[in-house]
Amino acid sequence: MVVSAERHLLLRVERLGEDVERLTASQLSAALRASYGALFGDAGLGCVSGLAARHYCAPAGFALVRVPRRHAAQARAAATAVQFIRKRPVRLSVIHMAGSQRTARRALVRRLEQQLAALAPPRPRAALGLCEGAAVRPPAVDAAATAAEIRRSIRELKDD
Repeated sequence: MVVSAERHLLLRVERLGEDVERLTASQLSAALRASYGALFGDAGLGCVSGLAARHYCAPAGFALVRVPRRHAAQARAAATAVQFIRKRPVRLSVIHMAGSQRTARRALVRRLEQQLAALAPPRPRAALGLCEGAAVRPPAVDAAATAAEIRRSIRELKDD
């Protein structure tokens, strides 16, 4: 059995402000490194040169981050300690830790599919046989755009 030298953290990125500018994977990586440096100093920062955000789905708010196995616990602490990214309030929480990239991608795809199902418009009540001619509110334009971006992200993850 091959022992991987890396761990993959699945992070939930919750933006707390009302800004319209999207965060990028490089901004997320920089914030994690800065948090790691603040918590563990320069020596600790030198140990996590392999820390990188491998995939970031901005509309869904999920990120895959690769970290060295020996420093996975410290990376979890650093992710939890991040409060701002480029002066915008955020909350990072680790929702899954995987030993291989494959299992991390599977967990991310599963979460994205759950979020995509939650964005789907509700079925008309008439189709369910509950009442005749019941109207259903059309989905918002933002929900459709978000769903399209989540679908694109799922395709990218499954293709690799």
